[in-house]
Amino acid sequence: MSRIQIVLTVIGAGFAAVNYVIYWAAGRANSLPVAPLVLCCVFLPLLFCLIFGQVAAEKFPRVYETLKWIYISIGLLYTVSFIVFSVFVTSVPYDGGEGADVYIVFGCKTNGYTPTYALQRRLDHAYGLLTADPNAVAVLSGGQGADETVSEAESMRAYLTARGIDGDRLIVEDRSTSTVENIRYSVKLLEERGLGGKKLCAVSNDFHVKRILLHAKYLGVELTASPAKTDSPGKLWQNLIREYMVWVRRLVTGSWE
Repeated sequence: MSRIQIVLTVIGAGFAAVNYVIYWAAGRANSLPVAPLVLCCVFLPLLFCLIFGQVAAEKFPRVYETLKWIYISIGLLYTVSFIVFSVFVTSVPYDGGEGADVYIVFGCKTNGYTPTYALQRRLDHAYGLLTADPNAVAVLSGGQGADETVSEAESMRAYLTARGIDGDRLIVEDRSTSTVENIRYSVKLLEERGLGGKKLCAVSNDFHVKRILLHAKYLGVELTASPAKTDSPGKLWQNLIREYMVWVRRLVTGSWE
């Protein structure tokens, strides 16, 4: 392989590997078997090319050239698609949330009653919205993961009440385990409390709200979104990678559940 070919291959393979490692570390249990398989698919061909590439090129030139360019093309396609996806997700304008009757605050990983960075950004944004409109209420939506000691909803309730938000304005939805369930169970809970038909606004991170809006459309739920800005480039990169893999999985399986 020429130097430029090696560089392109390493870039594509390395980018894919970093994506999957971070997604593996941050994902749910059902994502664990995927990452090792993909890492093997990424690095084993690369290792083979770097060690045995010259021999393979001499003995099987056509096969080698075909497989080499397929591999490089996939790596570049993966890299370019991620860049386009990142722009698509983060550059869409969203409603600021003004005038909403109910804010649905989407949960994510929490360490006991201590929210993670992403969850704290959501809660601080929700706090600002609830403070600005004392008549609005919020649904705190998030169940308890296998590695969590309390539900995400309960952690959110504790955080907001500690900052002075009246607990009577907070509705706890602690059964959901996915974004679709966040929306479905929150709407059902509001209907049970006589709050159906209210103007809804989703509160989550900037990298997450686009998926929320698509899920809501899929469920036939009308809502706007007010994103919490991710002020850390490193955190934004990490979470965009995870979002990318979630979207890929949705597209591959054809399911938005």
